[in-house]
Amino acid sequence: MNNQITNKRLPQILEGKTALITGAGGGVGRGIALAMAEVGANVGIAARRGSTGEDTAQLSRAEGGQALAIETDVTRLDDVCRAVDAAVEQFGRLDILVHNATHGASGHPKRLEDFSDGDWDEQLAVDLAGAHHCALTAFDALSANGSGRLILLCSSFGLHGASLNPAYAAIKGGIRGLTKALAREWGPNGVTVNAISPSALTSGAAAFFAMNPSLRDRYIANFPLGRMGSEREDVGRAVAALCGDGMGYVTGQIIQVDGGLYTAV
Repeated sequence: MNNQITNKRLPQILEGKTALITGAGGGVGRGIALAMAEVGANVGIAARRGSTGEDTAQLSRAEGGQALAIETDVTRLDDVCRAVDAAVEQFGRLDILVHNATHGASGHPKRLEDFSDGDWDEQLAVDLAGAHHCALTAFDALSANGSGRLILLCSSFGLHGASLNPAYAAIKGGIRGLTKALAREWGPNGVTVNAISPSALTSGAAAFFAMNPSLRDRYIANFPLGRMGSEREDVGRAVAALCGDGMGYVTGQIIQVDGGLYTAV
């Protein structure tokens, strides 16, 4: 699999625009931030840990763009409001908000009977309540330019369900509903609202597959394109493209960015 970052300069489709990405201290969020910077966007890095956020900001600046790291806990409305305000103050505008932050337990199998109320609420607070906080605080800035973009991170599990983590499936089902509701509500203000359901070879997935090569081979066989996606080149660039002017008539959609893994959603 070729996950190397290409040196080819892409069209600067987001030049002059500002994007704020939550959970961008690493993983898919970092990949999205770097892809945004690669095509000209100013990027705000909203990360729970300031050190990882600054690491992403430095990598984004290496793309030739401007970046700002903002320590942000998306479960706190005041934190998200502060992140939005900081991005607007630094760059003069906010055109794009991507809510990527997710709770660390979301990828760990757990049966319903093993969930405490606290376990359930913690996942809900980051993924779904966090999305609400992002939407609530960013609407004015996104609508000010008449062409704002809100992108939420979803999952096919929110449609077909996922055994051994019912909280994750329920939350992503909620993200689907929120995406479609806000697309209708915000459309008259010129703001599009979409979600992506990605499949990316994260560092955690790579480590798991390295220990379970036979399971990896069986899983990869389900992808028509023959591989899992990369965080930046595949997922990040898809998000960046969705934020470009050419996608301004697309809203209320849950878009699979998964190499064809799920073709009936």
